[in-house]
Amino acid sequence: MAFGILMIIFGFSHLMKSDFFLSKKTKVILGEKKFQSYQKGLIFPYLFLGTLMICMGIVENMEILQTSIFITLYIILGIIPFILLIANNKKNTGRYWFWVKDI
Repeated sequence: MAFGILMIIFGFSHLMKSDFFLSKKTKVILGEKKFQSYQKGLIFPYLFLGTLMICMGIVENMEILQTSIFITLYIILGIIPFILLIANNKKNTGRYWFWVKDI
């Protein structure tokens, strides 16, 4: 659950346009205009992932789902924010992975 709270903090940090959790290199590489778009694209995936982790932690503690259903549901719902993060990278950098080869 602590990791879920951290993801929500990341999401709110990007919502408030704080660049505390992003490297200075990212801002230099993208430029000001693309950096704002890149940061805006990070808000929903981080908030969704944090909320998912907290909710699934509660479901796990309550033991209301079978293990196989729980794991399957977690994987299916967990793929969504990662796809959104990859799409955001592609839209703003032209690459799927931001850290590949010095951009």
